[in-house]
Amino acid sequence: MNSSTYENYTEAIKAQYDEVKEGMYASFLLQPTPAQLRNLCVMLLDHGLSKADEGIFTLFFQVKEGENLRRSIENFDVEKFKAVKNFLTGKNTKTNPNSLNLIAVLVNFNSRPFSKFIQQGATVVKKTAMEVSIQEEESREIIKQEYFQENVILHQKKPKARSIAIGVGVIGLIVGSFGIKKEYFPDKECVQWNKDHYEEVVCEGSKIGFADVNPIIEGQESLLDFKKIEVSDTTTFFKNKQPVIWYCKQDGKCEYFNAPGLHPESGKTLKPISKYIIKKYVLQENKK
Repeated sequence: MNSSTYENYTEAIKAQYDEVKEGMYASFLLQPTPAQLRNLCVMLLDHGLSKADEGIFTLFFQVKEGENLRRSIENFDVEKFKAVKNFLTGKNTKTNPNSLNLIAVLVNFNSRPFSKFIQQGATVVKKTAMEVSIQEEESREIIKQEYFQENVILHQKKPKARSIAIGVGVIGLIVGSFGIKKEYFPDKECVQWNKDHYEEVVCEGSKIGFADVNPIIEGQESLLDFKKIEVSDTTTFFKNKQPVIWYCKQDGKCEYFNAPGLHPESGKTLKPISKYIIKKYVLQENKK
């Protein structure tokens, strides 16, 4: 059987995601939201795409001839990223070819797009990924069997009217409590930039976007770890030869952050620190 199938392509990309989700782009991939996935697309575009990847972006974002790709991404309906998010988080095990090719770019899966995967006769679906898939399927089957057995036992017993009334009362109390909580203690599902870090805020009734200063945006836990930091000649800028500090020039000065992403106020893509920037800006600032 030829392993260059769409199912193998799907499994290989999922295995690649599992490898890289805690890497350089962890703030986008570890706990992805539709907004963060769109931001990652903008950042990858700014860093430079191959012709093949530009083609993948053009198809996914439905860019018409003569339209600017970056503007098309920024104006793209963020809700359409839910399919991408659901695939990455395991909520859905399949997605359409255009979304899957885009995910291949986001996780830097080399054998992309699908046509290239077929041409290479890829046989790189990892054993570990297959074992996990088998174990998950077995777990689901066990859960279904246990659920069926429990329901058979419950239906064999004739519950007394008093027990039913108590059950209905408990359910009503839970639902009522949930409504009160949502009304008076709404969940803080969004974040807003405050000087040098993100803080949780309530989404409802707030404008979400990048147009305003310190806008309220869809949040995720990893954003709460994203911070603007001060650096000096004693700061650790690299680990295993990879940058761990990112920067952005604002009004002729560099601002530094502890993770990749977009500048929370200007929307500019943060760049990885380099020895040149350290020498020109960090060391020069320390001399003053």
